[in-house]
Amino acid sequence: MRVSSWWFSLAVVAGVSGWMASGLLSHHGDGSAGAAPAPAAAPLTKVRVVELEAEAKPIEIVVQGRTAASRRVEIKAETVGKVVEIGAERGARVRKGQLVARLAMDDRQARLEEAQAMVRQRQLDFEGGKQLAEKGYRPEIKLAEARAALESARAALARIELDIQRTQIRAPFDGVLDQRPVEVGDYVKDGSPVAMVVDLAPAIVMAQISEREVGQIKVGQTGRTKLVTGAAMDGIVRYVGAVGDAATRTFKVELEVPNADGRIVDGVTAELRLPVAQTFAHALPPSVLTLDDLGRVGIKLVGEGDRVVFVPAQVIAGDAERVWVGGLPRSARVIAVGQEFVKDGERVAPQPLALPLVGSRS
Repeated sequence: MRVSSWWFSLAVVAGVSGWMASGLLSHHGDGSAGAAPAPAAAPLTKVRVVELEAEAKPIEIVVQGRTAASRRVEIKAETVGKVVEIGAERGARVRKGQLVARLAMDDRQARLEEAQAMVRQRQLDFEGGKQLAEKGYRPEIKLAEARAALESARAALARIELDIQRTQIRAPFDGVLDQRPVEVGDYVKDGSPVAMVVDLAPAIVMAQISEREVGQIKVGQTGRTKLVTGAAMDGIVRYVGAVGDAATRTFKVELEVPNADGRIVDGVTAELRLPVAQTFAHALPPSVLTLDDLGRVGIKLVGEGDRVVFVPAQVIAGDAERVWVGGLPRSARVIAVGQEFVKDGERVAPQPLALPLVGSRS
């Protein structure tokens, strides 16, 4: 009876062991019917990428300024008299030497004739005295007095001739008659303002450059300006200030631009761009900029193995439409859509984006 119980127990243990072994083999075996399925791998995040090549991009100093005339002269009367004629109206273009205003002659003609007659008389006196001196009938001192009298008469004639010339007030150079505060009938004195003539061909764009940037600007270098009217043109730096403004610590810079057609007027707001170096950069829309876990602004690229690479943004220039970013590889796969949903180092499924990120405008 005891032997039968022992064999019965042994048979039970053997049966349980066989059942457990069969279950283990069926779970880790060759995947036959009855095996549990392995968990599926998580799908990769899809992102839209665009292939970009770096372009040569100048590094520029960009400041706001205004247009101005290259020359501005206030013409003043150099004699006295009443204005009897106006030669040009305000706003008119004038040529060098063109009459702006004429003053009355008054007694100048009579004084001219008197001076001319005095010169003729003194000339005769001198020539007669010279002949007598050569024959020994007149002392040298008398001849010297006659010569002095002749020179004095000639000087008086020159003064009245100059005074007559000054009654005709003329433009000193080609330009625009901007102001003319006198009219016919006005009486002017020596030094009275008569007109303002400005030279707008060429014109200049004036701006103030910071003390940190002024050392990068050189006379003779090229620059570009864009007026508030939309007109844009290239020019040459003609002046860089050597003395800064004590209040603002800025230095004056002037860009000379052609203006033969007179499109540029004095006092228009203008943007001044002065290139100081050149680098390679990528043109990107501001929307591709993103933040990393440290809060840094940058660009997310797809690198080797389709893994995300975060590159801090080195913004060189930009506007509302684009930013020029340096520091990226020459050829870069930029994540344009989905960059907010992936992290640095994460493997992704890049999909090409056919549309251009930004326009072709340079």
